[in-house]
Amino acid sequence: MDKRMILYRGSLKSCNYHCTYCPFSKHPMSERELDRDRLQWCSFVKSLQKRAKALHIGALLVVPYGEAMIHHWYWEGMAQLSASAEIDAVGIQTNLSFSVSEFLDSYEKAGGVPEKLRLWATFHPEMTTVSEFAAKCRELWNQGILLCAGSVGVPENLPLLQALKQELNGIYLWVNKMDGLRRSYTQKEREAFGGIDPYFMRELMPVPANAAMCRDRLFVEADGRLHTCNISSPLKKKWDTLEDFPIPECSRKQCSCYLAYGGRGDFMNQVLFGPYPLFRIPRSPKAVFLDIEGTLLPAEDSGGEPRNADVAPDVMAGLEILAGQKVCLLFATTLPYREAMERCRKIRHLFAGGIFAGGAHLVLEQKRESFYELEDTWLADLAALKKECGYRILTYRNCGKLYKVTLLRPAHRPWLRQEAEMVMSRVSHGKKVRYYIEKNCLQIVSADACKARGAEVLCRWLGISTKDAAAVGDSREDEEMMELCNFSK
Repeated sequence: MDKRMILYRGSLKSCNYHCTYCPFSKHPMSERELDRDRLQWCSFVKSLQKRAKALHIGALLVVPYGEAMIHHWYWEGMAQLSASAEIDAVGIQTNLSFSVSEFLDSYEKAGGVPEKLRLWATFHPEMTTVSEFAAKCRELWNQGILLCAGSVGVPENLPLLQALKQELNGIYLWVNKMDGLRRSYTQKEREAFGGIDPYFMRELMPVPANAAMCRDRLFVEADGRLHTCNISSPLKKKWDTLEDFPIPECSRKQCSCYLAYGGRGDFMNQVLFGPYPLFRIPRSPKAVFLDIEGTLLPAEDSGGEPRNADVAPDVMAGLEILAGQKVCLLFATTLPYREAMERCRKIRHLFAGGIFAGGAHLVLEQKRESFYELEDTWLADLAALKKECGYRILTYRNCGKLYKVTLLRPAHRPWLRQEAEMVMSRVSHGKKVRYYIEKNCLQIVSADACKARGAEVLCRWLGISTKDAAAVGDSREDEEMMELCNFSK
């Protein structure tokens, strides 16, 4: 099981900034209210330390209504959590109004692990200047702290955000869509904001809500109430009664903000932003291997026909972003090359080749190509079993050389493991072959052919390490490849 991520929002509803558009700048909290927030946060930290392992929690992001980083208890609690072996990362949304040196000193004195810290910094042009804000971001980055920075996409602030991007010197600057704009962005504004934030178009895409994509995230309030995410309705259980993550529920029609759509289990979120995408810190793999059936495209239906040949809009946007950043996109599929190209005709122009036929055919377009060949002397043995086992034999060759065999049954008669083992034991006779089942297809390739080995070879052809590559898939055929290409930054 992959580790889960939770968001926490305390009862803090005050801020040291006084932005005209924000209600929390107008709500001073009493000492009693602040003490209540402190006690709730400290109780939550202790509880999470005890329960993170049992609940498979790997990361926490604090998303306060106000500004939490002006209160020392948040510094100390984050430090304590970062020291837990089960916790991979801990982060917080902040306006960066605190002293960087004082914070880092206190954080480390409290046992905090700097490598686990993540900051989501929001630029408020009414309260600080571009230079002041950028300088703090660079200071944190130079101290080894991972962070992102950003602001709301107010059209009038375009020159400020363009200047901020320059001064951030490579630190990712996100732009949130402006909910109160009361009109659509013009094409010129979309292009300008896209020049600042390459992911801005994802903000403008409607993402239909889907609770099934939210099994590994949870939103916790100060009083223990639980939600699937920050905009969903309360769940029946409370944090202190939780023995496992509850079944996600959602009454929303759309995931209308980054905390909602960015925390879903969509594979593109993880490709673009790593295993905990809610921190909103992009990663930059040099290559990405992507499975086709069930990942890039919907899997075939029970009759063997594709449900829909179109790529989802958010997936298409992600692919275009990666291609625009010169990331090498590569297919990783059990489909033969020609079938894969036909299936992916709307996106193949973004890809530079890949792994085909379960690893038996490797292609780096305009550069190299390789096949793992099979002996064909045993095809007669397969033919002798056709009637008994009820299959057709499909062969795939290159220049007459066999590299893949498919034993195809009718769609209503999928292969069982014991049937496949029986067939292979009677025909392989010690030959170096590998086989795998895909519903009504028994696929046979060379023992040297698999997606993981294909990824290793293609990375070598590209002159990169597999540690600089990412991989995504949804089947057992993908697991070893995904473990090999475990890029995370």
